[in-house]
Amino acid sequence: MQRFLDDIEALVSETVDMGNLACDMIEKSVQAIVDGNVELADEVIDDFARMDRYDVEIEDAAIRILTLYQPTASDTRTIATILKSITYLERIGKYSYNIATATKYLSEKPMFEPVHLIQPVGEVAVRMVKIVTKAFDEKTVDGLDKISEMDDFLDRTMREDLIKIVDFINENEQSADVCTYYISVIKYLERVGDHACKMAEKVNFMVTGMRAHIA
Repeated sequence: MQRFLDDIEALVSETVDMGNLACDMIEKSVQAIVDGNVELADEVIDDFARMDRYDVEIEDAAIRILTLYQPTASDTRTIATILKSITYLERIGKYSYNIATATKYLSEKPMFEPVHLIQPVGEVAVRMVKIVTKAFDEKTVDGLDKISEMDDFLDRTMREDLIKIVDFINENEQSADVCTYYISVIKYLERVGDHACKMAEKVNFMVTGMRAHIA
């Protein structure tokens, strides 16, 4: 029994570490592209290998626990939440990687005014990932009620920003290549918010045993 409890605790701890890494990666990638910071982008790119290892190792450990101990009730919900959450976290890491890669591509190109649209969207996406990671770590639903409103903000702002960027391109044709990357980054950040919502649903289920739609 103690071995089972130790294994569960280790699994939860590794998942929290993965969540914290995802928070760090998305935060650094947003700052990198806004500042044109290639060194910071390289850190994010290097971090993705660690994110990938977490994904594989946590999944393997979770399956081993299910096979060996056949847990029930809340422990089963915890493991189910972990198996879903690591997929969302890995995707958040991948979007961070993509933003970092875009930063490196754009480093030799001029910045254009729409780059400033990225920061507000990025800050909200980062906060969403931090909220769900903290909720999982503390096994609480506190703060999850904010997620839906924040996701609405991302959806609405993305639509508005895309119009602004397209209008800017129409007036400044030489910006088309760079601004197309800005559009991609904003879309990545909106997807990060979507993954945070899905993880929030799983954390709510883990804590309460009740399913909820958060979007």
